[in-house]
Amino acid sequence: MAENQDSPVGEQQTSPSVLRRIVSFPAVVSLVLAVLFLVFMVTRFDVDLGAMWDRVKNANPWYLALAFIVHYTTFLFRGVRWRLLLQNTAAPGVRVPGVFYCSQLVLLGWFANSVGWLRLGDAYRAYLYRDEQNGSFSHTVGTILAERALDTVLVAALLVLAVPFLLDSGDSVTWVVLGLAVSLVVGLATVLAAMTWLKGPLLRRLPSWFGVRYARFHQGTMGSFQRLPLATAWGLLGWVAEIGRMYLVVAALGFDVNFALPVFLTLANSLLTLVPTPGGVGAVESGVGGLAVRLSNLTASAAAALVLIDRAITYVSVIILGAALFLVRQAVIRSQPGNSNGAAND
Repeated sequence: MAENQDSPVGEQQTSPSVLRRIVSFPAVVSLVLAVLFLVFMVTRFDVDLGAMWDRVKNANPWYLALAFIVHYTTFLFRGVRWRLLLQNTAAPGVRVPGVFYCSQLVLLGWFANSVGWLRLGDAYRAYLYRDEQNGSFSHTVGTILAERALDTVLVAALLVLAVPFLLDSGDSVTWVVLGLAVSLVVGLATVLAAMTWLKGPLLRRLPSWFGVRYARFHQGTMGSFQRLPLATAWGLLGWVAEIGRMYLVVAALGFDVNFALPVFLTLANSLLTLVPTPGGVGAVESGVGGLAVRLSNLTASAAAALVLIDRAITYVSVIILGAALFLVRQAVIRSQPGNSNGAAND
């Protein structure tokens, strides 16, 4: 249903509310606990902190700068893809914002995931789009579910390509990670199939107010799967950028490893971020570090240096730049008190 948000007073109340939800005391506490967990992992695996820091200091700065740039191209590629999904589901005559706007919201979603629990960023991105573009929250969440489904299929497919090159390590953990990715694909496929088969019965039985929202969510999800080859290509470019970042970090540290290892570590990293901590902190660091040691000739200290630098790019920098973008956007919104958001749909 429509909810009028034309009032400037309503806008002034929205901004601090969003800030409290994202940069909240529980989020800060969770980060502190995550740091304590990392300290435990470092001591548990007997990482030589001096050797680790020496590797970090001696890393090639040009490769690291390039890794940083390559990482942030993924937001451009993902922004292009999300805009395509929004266009697929837009009503005739409805204008979808440009790539720069969609890429901003993707980055802000990652920022919210990095400081909040339970992937708050996905809902936050849908909230922003609803609030700023007069869209439907339910419909927008549907496009993000479709985006997640496409990513899961790509992760599983890339793992299938990488795993055979890592089998000579004799470690079954590669099959465990691949099995997890395939299980997620099967789970999502089951959910999408159930949504298709049960749409009619659900709409007949749900209360009218909930049925309207479910219909929007269903249309946002299923309607996104148009122009699938193009959406897949942009998604693949996003993953290539992430793999390229990991490869450049490995090269910066001077490690001689099988190219399949950066591919595998990048994809395992993405699966570990699903752990319900801010940005998967704790699970990602220990998981990726452990995999690097088990699947290569890297020492624990070398693997720790790899994880430290990579997470500085993918986690710490996202928090810093995401927070800066958030504050700049809030300042712009507050400087335009007469700018109406119009009617935002649930």
